[in-house]
Amino acid sequence: MTGTAAPVDTLPAPSPVANTLAAAAGGTMTDSYLSLRAGTQARGLHGQLVQQLGRMIVAGELGADRPLVPEEIGRRFEVSRTVVRESLRVLEAKGMVTARPNVGTRIRPVPEWNLLDPDVIEWRAAGVAGLDQCRELAELRCAFEPLAAQLASGRLSEPAAARLSELAVLLKQAAANGDQPGYAKIDGEFHALLVAECPNRMVEHLARVVTGAAESAGLRRRSCGPMGDAGAAAHQRLAEEIAAGDGVAAASVMRAMLAAQLEEQSAAYGLPGQRGQ
Repeated sequence: MTGTAAPVDTLPAPSPVANTLAAAAGGTMTDSYLSLRAGTQARGLHGQLVQQLGRMIVAGELGADRPLVPEEIGRRFEVSRTVVRESLRVLEAKGMVTARPNVGTRIRPVPEWNLLDPDVIEWRAAGVAGLDQCRELAELRCAFEPLAAQLASGRLSEPAAARLSELAVLLKQAAANGDQPGYAKIDGEFHALLVAECPNRMVEHLARVVTGAAESAGLRRRSCGPMGDAGAAAHQRLAEEIAAGDGVAAASVMRAMLAAQLEEQSAAYGLPGQRGQ
C-alpha cells in the first residue's frame, strides 16, 4: 500500500433508524453521531491518513512488531511530517497508540483503545473483528436498554406514552402482514423513543453512539427479536408496564426481548466463540 493516502469512502447517508434515534433525542443524525466523527472525516489529507492508519492498525498490518516511525509513514503515503504527526495525535487520543521519549510510537493493546469511539467501532466492524464488534454492540444494548426501560417507567410524557402504545399496535399489524422492513422500522422508532425518554442523559448518549456507529459501519440494525405475534405482544406489554410505572417489570420484558435477539443471531455472531480484536 504505497503512494498517496487513498481517498476515504464517502460517508454513508444516515439510516432512517439512526435519524429516528437522533431526532427523538432532540437533534439530527448530523448533529449527533456524525459530529463525533467530523474530526477524521472532514480534514482532507489529515483525516484520510487517520482513516488509513486506523484501519491498518485494526487489521494488524501496521506496528505489530515494532514502533511506528513518522518518517517511514510520511514516505509511504507521501505526506508531510506535520500531517503524520497530527494523525498520530488523533490515534493517540483514541487510545490506539502511545508516544514516549526514547521509545517511539507504539500500538497499544486492544483493551486500552477507546472502544466506544465511533471511528474505532467502524474500523473494527469493517475488519477481521467484524463479527466480534457486531456481537459486542448487541451485548452492550442488552446492558443499557433494560436500564433505560426501567428509568423511563412512569416518567413518559402523555404524547410519548401515546406514541409508544401506537407503535406497539403498528408492530402487531406489520407482523400480521409479514412486513419485515416495516416491522424493523417501527421497532427502531419504538426503542429510539424509549431511550430518548430515559431521564439519564448518559444512557441516551451511549445509545446514540452505539446505534449510530453500527448504522454507519453498515451493520444492519435488526429488530428486537424475531418478527411475529409474540414479539409484537412483548412490545405491547413493555409499553403497558412503562405507562404503569413498573420499572422492574419493564426491564424484565426488555431483557427477554433482547435475549431473544441474541439467541436468534447467535450463529451469525459466532456465539460461543473466540474474541478477536
